[in-house]
Amino acid sequence: RRELDTMGIVMGVAIDKADSEGETELTVQIARPSGKTKSGGKDGETSEPMAFVNVTGVGQNINYIIREMQHRMSRMLYVAHNQVIVFGEELAKNGVRDALDFFARAPEARMTLNVFVARGKAKDVLNIKPKFEKVTSAELLKVLKDQKITSHAPIMTEFEFVSTMVSKTTAAVAPIVSITNEGDEERLTVSGCAVFKNSVMVGELGENETRGLLYTQNKVKTGVLQLTIMDTPATIEIRHSKSKVTPVLYTDGKAVFNIDVKLKVGIGDQSGTANLAAPENASAICDAAEAAVKAEIEGAVAKSKELNADVFGFGEYLNRKYPDQWKDMQANWDERYRDITVHVTAEAKGNGSGRIDRPLVPEGA
Repeated sequence: RRELDTMGIVMGVAIDKADSEGETELTVQIARPSGKTKSGGKDGETSEPMAFVNVTGVGQNINYIIREMQHRMSRMLYVAHNQVIVFGEELAKNGVRDALDFFARAPEARMTLNVFVARGKAKDVLNIKPKFEKVTSAELLKVLKDQKITSHAPIMTEFEFVSTMVSKTTAAVAPIVSITNEGDEERLTVSGCAVFKNSVMVGELGENETRGLLYTQNKVKTGVLQLTIMDTPATIEIRHSKSKVTPVLYTDGKAVFNIDVKLKVGIGDQSGTANLAAPENASAICDAAEAAVKAEIEGAVAKSKELNADVFGFGEYLNRKYPDQWKDMQANWDERYRDITVHVTAEAKGNGSGRIDRPLVPEGA
């Protein structure tokens, strides 16, 4: 049994490469007990202090750093409620395996938390003052979960990340979080993904490339496409998506992957006076959506070949369908991956235009 007033509940973790070679910098974000203190404002106003405290330590191993932190804290760190792990960019490019070992090994730590890669220092992300939530890590997590609206970033738990990271052929990915300036305020932005090979960050996928990856994984539920149809700028909403990947292995060793995507799309809004919602224009909308989806997937494939990183898990598809042949291919999959052929087909169907069926212009204009 542990009393609440003896526990420092960790809500978020940031891990950076320290200045000293071979050392790691760990920052933990701890939930702060509520209470009011004098703010020094006018008329003796009171205000609540920040709902969290960030504590930073440096050492060679995460477990040791956490233990050393207790010299400066009156509460024992409790990591079971940790929600996020953010890796600094420099650490990610040097490898994250050692930094993850403690969180995968400790019985108290849960592997359902979400993994991120920060542009720059990870601890700077946790130092941002949250705008909508009380704790930065909680706000970061909600920003990520809201990506389902655009499907521009993957939602990656530690379990999924570690499982993919230890795969011999599949490359792991993690969403990228950046700090953006809006006037005098700093905000968190989650977009795109970092690509890992053998636990080392080897590159990244942009927004559209990331969504191209997510299409093949059946993880695009909604999204928007900014298209020009019949010389009319329009936002086309992806209202449903379903995909299937079929591998084909020929006797000469050539591997072909057929990706079939089925979509339901609708008009989100449009400019101009052309009536895109008219029945005779439905095919133009579907054709434009199909071309855009196909381009995003092909862009993701091209970038993965450039990085020589099988983020799609194509090797696993071959393993399941051709287990005997895969035994001979697995050892040199890196060399073979650049030569694979990917065929993408997309089929879109209309799914309505909202409450209006024509532009907001006088009839007959």
